[in-house]
Amino acid sequence: MNERSSLNQIHNISKDTRLSTKLDVELLILDLLKIDKNILYREDPVLSSRQLKELEALVRRREQGEPLAYILKSKGFWSLDLFVDENVLVPRPETEIIIEKILESFDTSEKTVLDLGTGSGAIGLSLSKERKDWGVFCSDISFDAIKVARKNKYKNEVDAIFINSDWLEAYADNTFDIIVSNPPYIDPDDPRIHSDGLKYEPIHALISGQKGLKDIETIICQSQEVLVNKGSLFIEHGHDQSGEVELLLEKYNFSDIRKFQDLNGDDRVCSGKIFKC
Repeated sequence: MNERSSLNQIHNISKDTRLSTKLDVELLILDLLKIDKNILYREDPVLSSRQLKELEALVRRREQGEPLAYILKSKGFWSLDLFVDENVLVPRPETEIIIEKILESFDTSEKTVLDLGTGSGAIGLSLSKERKDWGVFCSDISFDAIKVARKNKYKNEVDAIFINSDWLEAYADNTFDIIVSNPPYIDPDDPRIHSDGLKYEPIHALISGQKGLKDIETIICQSQEVLVNKGSLFIEHGHDQSGEVELLLEKYNFSDIRKFQDLNGDDRVCSGKIFKC
């Protein structure tokens, strides 16, 4: 086998590196050569000297802990192909449970939905693609994040309205049927924020005061007014926070409180309804 062949590079690099898996190297080569997987394994193209240097530079970035999604500027989520960069969190498979449970809970009739702290737009745009008759709003305090989400709207040919807001401050009472959020929920003292991948992601989208619960409480508190009567809140949280989140929902008069586990079996999402009459 030619030493510079793509398959040989995948084997050797993944064997000799700490973070770059075989799949990582494969995806880097597919992106570098602009080919699909069938061509890669059928033709095993040889990399030029320039391409080898480019691949080495990409692998170095991955070995330094930079998320593969930032290197490729792309991440799959639900049925979307999302553009991502350092201005937004990398969407994670665990978050897809929130899409699944919302779709299970509501039919296709018209709803007004707010994805709060939208980042890349992963949640709001996924819901918009699945429910054509829903009016979906995507909100974020970061203008740079909204630019990314807007790019993903056009990339995936879905509809949404984007608003710059600090949580729910920009919204009138009795506006939304559903509010959904994946807010910051990591304790600032949690060592995970320095781990592989996370250290490259926007810190303001990761950490929250009060042991990770400050923003969650703000959202729950403000949602009780902004939701319509019988409106629903779905909120993602850390795997060990479901008890505290349930108590906060009760504190702010939510009922029909439920919690959902992700594919790893961890408590990941809590939901509740607000009854105003």
